[in-house]
Amino acid sequence: MSESEEEVDLPRFFKVFLSETASESMAIPMSFSEHLQDPLPQTAKLQGIGGGVWTVSFKKIRDCAYFTSGWSKFAEDHELKDGEFLTFVYDGSRTFEVSVFGRSGCKEMRAVVETVNLSDGNSDKEEEEDSSVAADSDEEEEEEEEGDDDPSFDAGEDDEVSQGLCPVDSDETVSNVEGFSSLEVESNPCFTTTRKNRIYELLIPATVVKKHRLTFCDRIKYIDGEGIMYGAKGKWSDDRICFKGWNSICRRNRLKEFDLVHCEMLHIRKKVHSIKITITRGR
Repeated sequence: MSESEEEVDLPRFFKVFLSETASESMAIPMSFSEHLQDPLPQTAKLQGIGGGVWTVSFKKIRDCAYFTSGWSKFAEDHELKDGEFLTFVYDGSRTFEVSVFGRSGCKEMRAVVETVNLSDGNSDKEEEEDSSVAADSDEEEEEEEEGDDDPSFDAGEDDEVSQGLCPVDSDETVSNVEGFSSLEVESNPCFTTTRKNRIYELLIPATVVKKHRLTFCDRIKYIDGEGIMYGAKGKWSDDRICFKGWNSICRRNRLKEFDLVHCEMLHIRKKVHSIKITITRGR
């Protein structure tokens, strides 16, 4: 989890790994139950600090919540040993960021996967290489919201502060909206977009922000079936929020003109930290 000057206080717990009792399943402390959704979602996501994501079954047995099917794979991939210390940070939905501390007491990076960091510099360079896309920005703005004719943009720091915990999709395909459970879609603000002429930024609809009273971290995670990318926050002169680096998401998902992109905004107490992306392919 990336550190920030002011981090949202997320619920968390710790466990000591014992192979005798936790090789096939892991019990969540009963005192933590007040932070969990009721009813529990059928699955949970375990995000390792190495960037990987594991889907596990999420079940309640005799009033205690457990990670069951899939937990053994997580334990195996992280090479967990007796006496090692695990911390679980919960995003309020169904994702836990898991850190492993070895017997030495130090946090250890395990099961590392590659992630791509999208900086403002990279996306600006790409924008210079494709001037025709930038020239069509006014047309895209008109499609997003009627009456918007001021494309001035500020990509500087805002009052919101970034925090790094994010729910992540992994085993479920991003090419089918049915990959989301009805509980997920109803509990998080969503919007749908398409590939616009201006592909370098993802514009957040002002109506959705206003309806749900959302705020945003300075940097968010784009989450799709390939993994995680980061995007810096920007603001238009009319105070609409957008995020840089969207073109890399479009490219690696081979987004076409008639594809629909479902964006689920994952948040803690109305502060959005991640955008989970599902694509429905058009004709």
